[in-house]
Amino acid sequence: MRKVTCYAWGVPGDWEALCVDFDLAAQGKSLEEVRRELGDAIECYLESVMDGPAEERRRFLNRKAPLTLRLRLALLHRAFTLTASLRARGGKPGFTRSAFALVAPLPA
Repeated sequence: MRKVTCYAWGVPGDWEALCVDFDLAAQGKSLEEVRRELGDAIECYLESVMDGPAEERRRFLNRKAPLTLRLRLALLHRAFTLTASLRARGGKPGFTRSAFALVAPLPA
């Protein structure tokens, strides 16, 4: 098992998520749905990778999103977290960001 870093962003009814450790994305109508969809995408990706030739596994298991994207998402998430309490006082649902880890089911 390996924990992978993921980011999600959106508004009610329209969410996107990205796993930066495997450069995989998903879309959904809620944070819960997009997390589930991304988890399914990771599971399918890993099944496909593990069924492939041994010499390609290492490359595909270390396929990260570009560094500039990983840094931008991390910085945007931190900035959003710092200012979220100010926006939350308005009580209106709006743009939201989330960072989370998912467990990638890798064989031992």
